[in-house]
Amino acid sequence: MDLSSLELRLSRTENLPVLPQAASAVLRLADDPNVNQREIATAIERDPAVTAKLLRVANSAYYGAQDVTTVPRAISFLGINCVRSIVVSSAMQQMVSGRSTCSGFHRLEHWRHSLAVATGCRILSRLKVPHLAEMLYCAGMLHDIGLLALERFMPEELSRALDTAKRRGEPLVDVEQEINGFDHACLGGIVVKQWGLHTMVQDCVSFHHEPMGSEQYFLETCIVALANAIAHQAGFSNNQLEGSHKVTDDIAMVVGLPTAQYAIIQQVVSEEVGRAEEAFKIA
Repeated sequence: MDLSSLELRLSRTENLPVLPQAASAVLRLADDPNVNQREIATAIERDPAVTAKLLRVANSAYYGAQDVTTVPRAISFLGINCVRSIVVSSAMQQMVSGRSTCSGFHRLEHWRHSLAVATGCRILSRLKVPHLAEMLYCAGMLHDIGLLALERFMPEELSRALDTAKRRGEPLVDVEQEINGFDHACLGGIVVKQWGLHTMVQDCVSFHHEPMGSEQYFLETCIVALANAIAHQAGFSNNQLEGSHKVTDDIAMVVGLPTAQYAIIQQVVSEEVGRAEEAFKIA
């Protein structure tokens, strides 16, 4: 299946990887500077599963709240941006639940990697562009969403690409281009665009392996790319050969963080993933 055929299939709503309606609404509303908390609370409350997850996470030791029993209270305590991050994390957890039918692709490993990249994005953003920390957290969580689309529509090709990349010790995106003529980053960009997410998220997903492709959001895409490399180096390899992703000099130069801090960020990412797994009850 070529990319144009796959994009045509994805254009039909029922074929898209399922982003819960509440999560989709919250992501769109959170980008609106005129939105109020009641509108976001209403969107969340329409989905009992998302509501339950938000309240459980808000009351966990990870966030430090106590006796948060309503969605408006959770939003007031945590803030809209933090709620957005929790909702998208919950949505991703729902999307990767169950056993994969694709050989060599483990959904739990995909979740952990996505969580690690999202956490790395938040850390790096707070150092460089703090006002974008939660939006880039969401971009990090969704950066490999194209792999879930491939798992659904092209499981044999994805399995072959994963196996070939590991056997050759080559980057997965290079092998995907050879086998499919496109890679999961390109496909992921199509998915989040069809979800109607912010153009910055679209760029970060589409170009996280080639940040030079993003003109409007170059720094933000480099942050996601760097967080991706740091997550791989921390052992969250997303079904790929460990150590296959390294921090490139050009990305490091753009982000402008001393290399000595990478090991510290890796450690923080590992600790944060562990705490988040406990908060989200990931087994």
